[in-house]
Amino acid sequence: MHDAMGLPHELVAHDRLEPYLIRVAKFMALCGGAVFIALIAMSLVSIIGRKLGFGSVNGDIELMQAGTAVAAAAFLPYCTLLGEHLKVDFFTENMRADLKRRIDGLADLLLAVIGGVLAWRTALSALSIHEAGEVTTLVSLPVWIPVAAMVPSLVLMAVFAFYRCAKAFVPGVGTGRSA
Repeated sequence: MHDAMGLPHELVAHDRLEPYLIRVAKFMALCGGAVFIALIAMSLVSIIGRKLGFGSVNGDIELMQAGTAVAAAAFLPYCTLLGEHLKVDFFTENMRADLKRRIDGLADLLLAVIGGVLAWRTALSALSIHEAGEVTTLVSLPVWIPVAAMVPSLVLMAVFAFYRCAKAFVPGVGTGRSA
């Protein structure tokens, strides 16, 4: 029986471009992890300060909301490149490998389109918020900054999904062989 998650990424054949894409995706994920660690530290300082009577970090909830959105988005490119998004493959589990690969390729194409639309609309939203001058209530953080910070992650998610789609449909892509 096949493992539900497929082969480990290290055992799959790669083309010359993929190691660079993996480095970029890992860098984004590490940046997201660093933001999450900073948010945890801020939350701990806020909670401990509140319990000891020193007060909490001003605007901690605002900063947590903004930072969480940016950090979570930073993991999307890596998950997309490795094909490790949550998926229900109940119907495709016992299909032929080539048919399953094509269905996954179509799903990656759909993800690329959705990621592109999300990146485009998020960028427009950041511009609109910037023009409006909207800031958070307590710390006056310009709201456009965290919104704009999500755009690179969404762009990379779309690019990596399209790359995976190409691997599914173009002979030689992702195998180290040319077509």
